[in-house]
Amino acid sequence: MKSKAFQVIQYFLLLAIGIYLCVLFFNTLDFDELKTKIATGNFSWFYVVMFVSIMVYVIRTLRWQMLIRSIGHETKFLNAFSALSISYFVSFVVPRLGEVTRCLSVKKQHDIPFMQLLGTVIIERIIDIISLIILLCLTLVLQFDQIMEFVKTNVFHPIYEKIILKIVAGNMTVLIIACSVMVVSIALFFYFRKYIRERSPKLILKFLEGLKEGITSVGKLKQKKLFILYTILIWVCYYLMTYFWFFVFEETSALTWGACLAILAIGTIGRSVPIQGGGMGAYHFLVTGVVVLYGLSETWGKDLSTLIHAGQTFFTFAMGLVGLLIFFVSYWRRKL
Repeated sequence: MKSKAFQVIQYFLLLAIGIYLCVLFFNTLDFDELKTKIATGNFSWFYVVMFVSIMVYVIRTLRWQMLIRSIGHETKFLNAFSALSISYFVSFVVPRLGEVTRCLSVKKQHDIPFMQLLGTVIIERIIDIISLIILLCLTLVLQFDQIMEFVKTNVFHPIYEKIILKIVAGNMTVLIIACSVMVVSIALFFYFRKYIRERSPKLILKFLEGLKEGITSVGKLKQKKLFILYTILIWVCYYLMTYFWFFVFEETSALTWGACLAILAIGTIGRSVPIQGGGMGAYHFLVTGVVVLYGLSETWGKDLSTLIHAGQTFFTFAMGLVGLLIFFVSYWRRKL
């Protein structure tokens, strides 16, 4: 019961955080100015971004098929593609549920054991985490000064100026809020302490075992180099999906390859936060902060982050509908 209660509280807490961040962000966004900019933008680049986004889905499907093949099963490309598209659509609404949906969709089409399919998805996630860590390290090495400035500006300074200094100065409102957050956090911790104590070591061990299994599984693949190539191509496409957005406006076209690398790395962290809507709010704030570091105004940062997130949201929903259509057409054909 506590496990379910914890999951429900977690879901609504993250939803509340997402809504709060969105309200905070969009209250300061000038929509009239954004509409004017959109009217003058070169949105032919939008179609290029959508094409590259489709390529990500295609390559991810091919890579997933390789993992499914490694456990002794075969899948049709369209069925795997539709399952992948549906899973991203579902995860956008309910984070982490998409993985289960993807496995159930393929199981329905090919009668492959659910747990085996889930194992391939977990391996994929582990490979993605490893890839993200490599990307973050690469970004830190190539854009060290900018990343350090980002951390100081967006993490340390806000904590020091908006919380610590105000508490020291005797601001009772901030003190009460800070104490309330601490009390609620401590109360939740003690209420769920048994669950956390039981699950935390298991989750860590499970992650380490999964990491080992993921690396071992890739090592057992017949076409290891092709799998690695697919993984590299996926992240190259992610980079281009961000980079091509710069050319929609003359002002943002001045952003460099390094800015794109930083936006990709930090923006991916924002999207990875299990907040509904693809890290809504969190992504906007993080990307805006990065854009400002590279010389553009905060207004342009907000506009660019809004457009990138809106474009990917549109694409995720569109591909989710395409995936559902493919799934039902395939399902009905088998029933006839």
